Amino acid sequence: MINNKRILIAAAGTGGHIYPGLALAEYFQKNEFKVSWLGTPDGMENHLVDKNKIQFSPIWMQGVRGKGVLRWLKLPLLLTYATIQAFIAIRKLNPSIVLVMGGYISVPVAIAAKIMRIHLIIHEQNALVGLSNRVISMIANVSFSGFKTNVKNMKVIGNPIREEIYKTREPLGRFYARKGSLRILVLGGSLGAQQLNNYLPKIFEIVNKTKRITVIHQSGSKHYNDLINNYKKLNVEVDIIDFIHDMDKKYEWADLIIARSGALTVTEICEVGIASILIPYPYAVDNHQLFNAKIIEEKKGGYIIKQESMENDLMSLLIKITRKECLNMATNIRSKKRQNASQEILKHCMKVLAHEK
Repeated sequence: MINNKRILIAAAGTGGHIYPGLALAEYFQKNEFKVSWLGTPDGMENHLVDKNKIQFSPIWMQGVRGKGVLRWLKLPLLLTYATIQAFIAIRKLNPSIVLVMGGYISVPVAIAAKIMRIHLIIHEQNALVGLSNRVISMIANVSFSGFKTNVKNMKVIGNPIREEIYKTREPLGRFYARKGSLRILVLGGSLGAQQLNNYLPKIFEIVNKTKRITVIHQSGSKHYNDLINNYKKLNVEVDIIDFIHDMDKKYEWADLIIARSGALTVTEICEVGIASILIPYPYAVDNHQLFNAKIIEEKKGGYIIKQESMENDLMSLLIKITRKECLNMATNIRSKKRQNASQEILKHCMKVLAHEK
């Protein structure tokens, strides 16, 4: 029997890092692991991590990409201070394994884990590996990724997602005997997407004059009231939701997704099998959302539209797209070989712990 089943997850910043970490935390807890978490004091992970089930320790760290020269000059001091904090937190939490999910918080945690000779795992969610994970992959014991990446030593296992997503029906089962208006699900990511919220209501109203559409639009909590105002007085059948808790049911409902192309969204589109129009966030670090979106496009599972031409291109596409085409795209993109990243990481951890026993 393995008694040292303790894992520390480090994830902070955006939902693209945090939600896969949460999926892993839930899966590991089901397999009798004690899970702890390192995040930042004011990040969204602070609110999303269930602190009744997971021991949460904050460390102070800031990103430097795109933050100006002064932040880069402060980097050695920031990194040293954060590494000391991580070292103290790890010593207190005493994990057998440290798993970092990318982002700026991962670097000091990885350095501290390596100094303490704790088994270090990295998971990269995007098709283009960010600066932090490129550095960490050089010192990690093992490197996993959600997609094939630009770093050779990463093993592709998919991205950790919620268990209920795997239970959604295949496209033909969902579309069987479906009639009526085209069902569109808009996903703005964990923080919402203001540009989508500003432009889509007017686009939908124009499209609705040509063909019937029904919309579920996830606003993000910050933009909920603004989006309600944007839809006011427009002839669009819409349900506005700030945060979607039953994503599997929304995927079952939708014919088509319009979304940014964060790693988690792309992963779930592939696993569920659902047609998509992806509008990559143009200011994402290293333009990694475009690389994620190309995975969908190359499999003929969806379209890519640039944000700067969204108004005209999206309107034209929505007017001509049919439910039959949506079914074809959904069938093209649905993963033939289902990947369970959480299961793969658990298997690796169990081997490591069995060896250390």
